Amino acid sequence: MRLGIFGGTFNPVHCAHLRMAVEAREALDLSRVEFVPAARPPHKSGGILDFEARCRLLEAALASCPGFALSRVEAGRPGPSYTVDTLADYARRHPDDELFFICGATDLVSLGLWHRGRELPRHAALAVLPRPGATRAEAEAFVPRFWPGAREERAGVWRLPEGGAVHLLDAPLLDISATLVRARLLAGQSLKCLVPPEVEEGLSALSPEALAPWRGEARA
Repeated sequence: MRLGIFGGTFNPVHCAHLRMAVEAREALDLSRVEFVPAARPPHKSGGILDFEARCRLLEAALASCPGFALSRVEAGRPGPSYTVDTLADYARRHPDDELFFICGATDLVSLGLWHRGRELPRHAALAVLPRPGATRAEAEAFVPRFWPGAREERAGVWRLPEGGAVHLLDAPLLDISATLVRARLLAGQSLKCLVPPEVEEGLSALSPEALAPWRGEARA
């Protein structure tokens, strides 16, 4: 099986997340994509919905997407939700599968700031999609700089000397972010076509207490 692993805070999930997963699945012929929300994101100290609230919104978004599923794997692990640990766990549990970690170009070019970011491709190939904030040229220049000795096997596919690969995928650039969604929600503006209808409905049902982390972030 070719398995896609899409990690993130998903605070909340939005249409660009879903489109990225669709593009990765089609480009890499993935059998399944699992969305893995971070239980305790190490790079964010506040402004995050409760883990279960984010999971419920993800479940609602994925209900009509065959081949997509939610994984709560990070909920059962103590300490910060480091991606390298999650991918190592996936590699142990799926020894016979091909694993692909789906991320944005902005994530790729910031891997130097991640906990053991250089090691990610040892556990899963990186499937990198366009996101605002990092150009394709920046992503292409980053790979051989971050992994000296990396070679471009064919257009957009890099093989790394430590093992593993980086796939730079072509896809539409959707300028939708969770920051935008949160700001519009708190301003009482429509989220139509920014999030799936099920997510918009789920967000509207959240209590003021549940939304308190976002309101606190907006005041900061």
